[in-house]
Amino acid sequence: MEVKAECIPCLVDVRCREVMKVLNDSPEACEICLEVIQKFSELIKETKHTTKIATELYRLVRKRLGVDPYRGEKREANRWALEILPKALEMVNKSNDSFERFNIAVRFSLIGNAIDLGVSGYTFNLNGLNNAFQNIKLDVDDVTTAYELARRTSTVLYVCDNAGEIVLDRLLVREFKRLGARVVVAVRSEPYQNDATMEEAEESGIINDADEVIAIGDCTYLAPEVLSKEALNMFKNTEFAVLKGMANYENLQNLRRIREKGYFLLLRAKCNPIAKSLKIDRGGYVAKVIC
Repeated sequence: MEVKAECIPCLVDVRCREVMKVLNDSPEACEICLEVIQKFSELIKETKHTTKIATELYRLVRKRLGVDPYRGEKREANRWALEILPKALEMVNKSNDSFERFNIAVRFSLIGNAIDLGVSGYTFNLNGLNNAFQNIKLDVDDVTTAYELARRTSTVLYVCDNAGEIVLDRLLVREFKRLGARVVVAVRSEPYQNDATMEEAEESGIINDADEVIAIGDCTYLAPEVLSKEALNMFKNTEFAVLKGMANYENLQNLRRIREKGYFLLLRAKCNPIAKSLKIDRGGYVAKVIC
């Protein structure tokens, strides 16, 4: 997805916010924030792709800070999700209807996508999400189509997004497996914002549900030229790919250079450019199949 005017302050603000989280309003923080602005001005001349710019700016911040600025929030999000997981499992397991179970699991997975610390001007409250399932409405609802495809699918690549969210993804991973699919879960190899890495995957317990968990790189920019050979083969050879979150939606054009169809997009549209591209209101939930 190409940068819109509204993306520019967001991309810079999120990175500077990370710097000040660690260094407060110090001279060093000011210096790094100026580096972020300078780097952005260079990148925007080279590429208009949002996730590529976001990746390079985060790499700069991570290198200069030397720490993961989101580690505490990721642990907190996983703890919260693990606390509500038994109740969520109970709701899924109450039904003997295969589609209803799948549908409930999709909705919990979408609620998890509300946990996002990388969007300027977007906030959420973990406690407020406890009752979100009762009120969730899908602005794009292709769940029936996804279910029918899942019933005929033997392999699923499940590309995760955020910590906390990954705990609730376990419900949907289990339902894919109940339908007979082998499920490979993909996470980040290194910290990027509050995205799940192998460490968060282990904390979440999803490693016990998936058939395999792989790392697909340290960046939110996914394209054939940056993916590992293993990840590239996974995208090429799997029958159905679940893409969680806005960044993976922003990468869709790149990913369709690997495979044209067979995608299930699950996200909450937390910013106006994403919402407009999907023709929904900001804050809407999306379960969209590309087939």
